[in-house]
Amino acid sequence: MKFLFQDGHGHLEEKSNNFTAMRILFALFVLYGHALMIPLGLPFEGAWAVSVDFIVQCALDGFFILSGYMITASAMKSRDLGRYANARFFRIFPGLIATALVLWLVVSPLFTTLPMTEYWASSQTWLFPLKLISQIDPMAGLPGVFDASPMGENMNGPLWTIRYELMAYLGVGVLMLFGLYRQNAHVLVWTALTLVFGMLVETFGYRGIGEETIGTLARFVPAFMVGAAFHAGRRYLRLTPVFAGLAILAAIATHHLPIGWMMLDIALAASYLLIGYARIPGRIGEQVRNVEDVSYGIYILHWPLGMMAFSLMPGLTTTELAMIMFPLAVITGWGLRVLVEKPAMALRARMSGRQPAATLATPAQAG
Repeated sequence: MKFLFQDGHGHLEEKSNNFTAMRILFALFVLYGHALMIPLGLPFEGAWAVSVDFIVQCALDGFFILSGYMITASAMKSRDLGRYANARFFRIFPGLIATALVLWLVVSPLFTTLPMTEYWASSQTWLFPLKLISQIDPMAGLPGVFDASPMGENMNGPLWTIRYELMAYLGVGVLMLFGLYRQNAHVLVWTALTLVFGMLVETFGYRGIGEETIGTLARFVPAFMVGAAFHAGRRYLRLTPVFAGLAILAAIATHHLPIGWMMLDIALAASYLLIGYARIPGRIGEQVRNVEDVSYGIYILHWPLGMMAFSLMPGLTTTELAMIMFPLAVITGWGLRVLVEKPAMALRARMSGRQPAATLATPAQAG
């Protein structure tokens, strides 16, 4: 029983963790949820679909929790704001730009139901890459493309979370600029404030300009900062299975209250970090710890792959669609990693005069 009280916190600098594999698993959970959504649309109906959606939401929060944890570790280790901004840019935008251009120039002309002259004459077509890359409208569609699906107005559904990841990065960057993210106490204070913000929005709601953005920030920013707080408080909090179990019980007990999602994020953070630092023995453990980080590619590519498959075979069941999407997303995610992400990391290293890192220490997503 001793292991129930052992501190499971590890050290990111040792690079001996399972976080990359976890991000890949999160991306695959999201993929399966979208394999249900593409043929069936929204809202989810039925016990199975609703249960899958809950797991997907936990995976999305997991991206932000791990991102907050690792971004905070990086920001507190190095106070170089330029280096911070450079790392964040090269994490998100090379893959996003490549994906937007391929969808715009290659995929959409093959799948639109409109004549080419009409397709290219549309302002919607020409504004599409700007909307995606700038995140002005990450859910933008293209004329006549993917009409077979009830979700066809969205060329790449998962991209909506990237906007909030970028907002979290920007928030940390601004705090770094003013010297307000240097100490553990700073991080814990900001975490408390974001939790209060989330609880107030959940309790009283918000109606006004940007209400959808505010509502989503009230979910994801607290998740990000809960991860940050677990890093900042690692010297004071023993990350034990008992603590994680108690956090899960607290989340269950408060699920019907406005603080329910935040209590769940605390439980998820404790559980995810325990799993992330768990030592898996032998060759399997080595492979898990050193797996290629294809999470971002899987996350941003699986939706258009599913849409293409469903457009070509509109009679596919959700299970059949998922079975097609899984291998295609892994293969194309690996291709994006090798052809875009790694060259971008090498370019970043040359720009900063350093050797490229073995892996990117942020999640997909959203990371």
